[in-house]
Amino acid sequence: MRRRSFLTLLLLAGMSAMLCAQTAAPSADDSDIRIIDRAHAQDWSSDIVTGWRAHEGDDPAWARSGFDDSAWETVRIDDLGGTKAGWTVGPSQAGWRWFRLHLKLHENHPDLALLIDGGEGAYALYVNGIEVPGPHLGSSFSVKRPTERAVPLDVPGTDLEIALRTFTPPSYRVWHLPLFMTVSLGTPDAIENERQGLESFRIYSAMPSISINLLLILAGIAAFALYRSQRKHREYLWLGMYLFLQGASYLAWGCQQAGLFPLSANFLFSDPLLYLIAIAQIEFTFSFGGRRVGRAWRVYQVLLLAPLPLIWLSWRGQFSSDAYIVIEALILVPVAVLLPVLLLIWYRRGNREAGWLILPSLLPAATVSTYDLGTLSIFFGWQRLDFLDNTIPFGPISVQPADIGDFLFLLAIAIVMFLRFTRISREQARSAAEFEAAREIQQRLVPPSLPEIPGFYVEAAYLPAQEVGGDFYQVLEQRDGYALIVVGDVSGKGLKAAMTGALAIGALRTLADENLSPGTLLSRLNRQMLAAQESGFITCLCVRVSFQGSVTMANAGHLSPYRGGEEIEVDSGLPLGLTAGAEYAETHLELAPGETLTLLSDGVVEAMNPQHQLLGFERVRAMSGQSAHDIAAAAQAFGQEDDITVLTLKRTVPA
Repeated sequence: MRRRSFLTLLLLAGMSAMLCAQTAAPSADDSDIRIIDRAHAQDWSSDIVTGWRAHEGDDPAWARSGFDDSAWETVRIDDLGGTKAGWTVGPSQAGWRWFRLHLKLHENHPDLALLIDGGEGAYALYVNGIEVPGPHLGSSFSVKRPTERAVPLDVPGTDLEIALRTFTPPSYRVWHLPLFMTVSLGTPDAIENERQGLESFRIYSAMPSISINLLLILAGIAAFALYRSQRKHREYLWLGMYLFLQGASYLAWGCQQAGLFPLSANFLFSDPLLYLIAIAQIEFTFSFGGRRVGRAWRVYQVLLLAPLPLIWLSWRGQFSSDAYIVIEALILVPVAVLLPVLLLIWYRRGNREAGWLILPSLLPAATVSTYDLGTLSIFFGWQRLDFLDNTIPFGPISVQPADIGDFLFLLAIAIVMFLRFTRISREQARSAAEFEAAREIQQRLVPPSLPEIPGFYVEAAYLPAQEVGGDFYQVLEQRDGYALIVVGDVSGKGLKAAMTGALAIGALRTLADENLSPGTLLSRLNRQMLAAQESGFITCLCVRVSFQGSVTMANAGHLSPYRGGEEIEVDSGLPLGLTAGAEYAETHLELAPGETLTLLSDGVVEAMNPQHQLLGFERVRAMSGQSAHDIAAAAQAFGQEDDITVLTLKRTVPA
């Protein structure tokens, strides 16, 4: 479509009136015009779109001055394809084609320049048989839409022969593009003013689209930054991918529409990205809803890559562009239709945030579908729906429907993600506060120093995991000269587990003053935990030792201890806090001088290396004779998954 600024149109109208008074109008068969002489020359320009001779094929001899082209057909050079205001013409004919125009100038004509608004890289210019530098024939990958070019002319005589050697790539026919928008002849100043007006209008029209898509790219980068700070929330990653790819795709498409990028940017970049954008939208939707992508959707994601070869074939003209657009529209339907339906289903099942995303997910698909319908209308000649392919005016600017949809989507998704980010930030702040409170309580579950037990050397090692657990141990002196050693593990994580452990230690300290045996102590502790109505349970190993080396132990679902590199068989009762009336059998043994009793938590046995292998009971048995710190360090180096607690009790000499 020819575009001119208002000032240029006024200038052309005045110049046309002057030319009508001073030049002879050419007939259909006579392209000679009389240019005003230098004495009366002012800034003027005039269209020279009629009277051109055209011929298919390519022959260098057709550039010669004086070549007889009278047998060629006469055409309007701007009537070779595309859509004009109010009427539609066929697409440019692909392949080689020459155009020639003969002009007769005034013998005292002023300096002249030529303005060609044509496909950049699709034509070469010859004036009086000599090729003019600048316009050139490029590869199909570098050809752009029609852009304006001013060419100064050096015509010493009165004869002016203009020849255009053109090669129209298949993409011009695929997208119904004109090869030339206009050709004008005039004084250099007038031609340059007209060129600047056309260039300004072309670039100015593209600025809204470029700005909106740059916003999408920046929003995508911001989403990546959010993901970097909150790695557990993969919806930020996929939203960033979706926004970045969407912005990049439509930015390249808009720049190609404005003649800033070659046509190949659409075929080789923008169109393939549409399918990656659809994949990113699926991943974002499922991540946002807290769901796993099902097998059917995985198969669909693979199918989304199937049309990629068709883009290349369509670009080369080996596959129908009409058929490709239909395939593209059909294969993207599930993204446009089923994802909003899924969000609605999740919303009705209680996921309130899924309801926030329904409207934003519809906007891009709706605008793209509208644009595709307008494109198909042009391709199939429906005409009534052509307006869907047009830009929408907003005051002095015009915006593509797809850009409007993207802008509205960006606003909507910004609100949605702000609300979600606010909620997540509150939850993280609450979790951080709970974590600090749990850490503080957990530090009280393990004593900072151990009391001395006559006849024994006691060593303990405690290595907390990233998440607050419930491991605890205590070494308590009893009034009858015995020592009570307890190692336990509260089920669960976080503040609740730490508080349950603190409750158990408080009860344990009270019961220790009653000089109870291990079995009786565990039974009483079990009843108190049930009375406290705390959920979860506690595994616990209770050991009572005398300075003479006698050891009595009872086990409530905890790991058995080790002596001399061997596991001690201890009857294990139910963990504490599960059922009332639980009884705990006692095991008695004598610890000889030099022997070591090793107590540990399941964080040692369950240490896991990068190959997902557990440290296991055999490795633990082999290292059980080492010091507490060495065992804990070995388990941590293997791959810590949970709190690691190790306590060793070594008999020294008789007191």
